[in-house]
Amino acid sequence: MHLSLEELIAVRDGVAGASSAGHVASCAECAAEVGRLEAVRKALAALPEERPSRDLWPAVAARAAAERERRRWRRAGWIAAGLAAVFTIAIGVRGVLEAYGEAKLARQTESLVAESQRLEHALRSSERQDKVMSGRTAGTVAQIEDRIATIDAQLARAGSDRYPSRERVGLWQERVRLLDALVSVERSGTTYLGL
Repeated sequence: MHLSLEELIAVRDGVAGASSAGHVASCAECAAEVGRLEAVRKALAALPEERPSRDLWPAVAARAAAERERRRWRRAGWIAAGLAAVFTIAIGVRGVLEAYGEAKLARQTESLVAESQRLEHALRSSERQDKVMSGRTAGTVAQIEDRIATIDAQLARAGSDRYPSRERVGLWQERVRLLDALVSVERSGTTYLGL
């Protein structure tokens, strides 16, 4: 049985026990392996010491610092792109909500204008001149007509914007309410108590 590599190296270095040294002396194969290991050690010791032509650490450190800086700018770019996307989405959502609100106000205004026209037609078709009203009813009719005229003036000042505002919708609602009250007073001849 031959010696292990560790035992052969110990014999080569002169630190092996007597039994290992005796085996190498009597075994030609193990003696040849110790000789080969000694030749490798001498060949390695004879090699010239290699040093880099220059110190590479500053270049490696500069490259690492540049890479960190590129990552920082890349991360900042992604953050800026994300914020721009969020801002764009927020503006888009706001625009959609505003458009929806404006469309809703426009539908309300159209509905109120149509109702106002219907009530005005009802007033014109009633035979107002032929009716006799009490002084109190005539006073109520005059008050309602004055309030309608005031609202009409406010609507004229508000202008006929393409997109109605909440204020204009409120004015139209009040005008329809007053016209409805006026139609009720005209038809029944009773006093309007909602003033």
